[in-house]
Amino acid sequence: MHLLKNNTLKLINLIQPQIQKTILRTLFNPFAPKPIEAAKDAHSNLLTDTKNVFEVQYHTVKPSSMTDYESNYCDYATQMLGKYSSTGLVHTGSWRVHIGNVENQFIHIWMYKNFSHLDDFVSNSNKNAINDKLNQFIIQRSNQICLSFSYFGIPQPRPKSDDQSNPNIYEMRSYWLKPGTLIEWGNLWHKGVQYRPDAKVLGVFSQIGDLYNVHHMWSYKNFQHRKQMRTNAWAKPGWSENVEFTVPLIRKMESKILVPLKISPLQ
Repeated sequence: MHLLKNNTLKLINLIQPQIQKTILRTLFNPFAPKPIEAAKDAHSNLLTDTKNVFEVQYHTVKPSSMTDYESNYCDYATQMLGKYSSTGLVHTGSWRVHIGNVENQFIHIWMYKNFSHLDDFVSNSNKNAINDKLNQFIIQRSNQICLSFSYFGIPQPRPKSDDQSNPNIYEMRSYWLKPGTLIEWGNLWHKGVQYRPDAKVLGVFSQIGDLYNVHHMWSYKNFQHRKQMRTNAWAKPGWSENVEFTVPLIRKMESKILVPLKISPLQ
């Protein structure tokens, strides 16, 4: 084994310096992504420390009906909270997509106490007149059931600060991971989230719906604040390595900039 390693190093010395660096990092870096290992427990037991369940809803709306939809959804959310908040239902937030691949889209996140609470809610939440009215404006709808990463915690209401005339902008960064890499992602981002603690809002991974799908949500005062926060993270030791090790785990990724609705607890 020692002879093989020496021969490998001699071969590397004949290669261009940049390629040398890549090969050495891959062969001998103990923190590089590891081969997929057999799962020893469910992801839900290893990555989260709460029983809360999140439903992420996507509503694509007729472009001509955006204002009407938003007004009616505010009525719908008010009605749902009036009826079910006493059972533990929480409206985490509601946003309109400002920049993204589908601009005429709204995203809503609701939180249930646990899966039993979700069962009860699905059984008891009969259709109502407002929901039927919402459907008149919706072109397509989909949802996911997700659990939160322990390192992000449970999102708390976020009002505008005193010096803000407009609400925050929210960035929802979504990642589709290679199957079998979710635990490694969680281990890496447990450290990564510490580079932008003031901006973190929500981190969840899917349980039902599109699988191996992760959503990280961040909050900024404006686009300049976003640029500055991200620049600051890159200047901190360890951030670039964290990015380097997470990128190979990703099959696809996208970013959406969201603007909160008036009724959203996250402003």
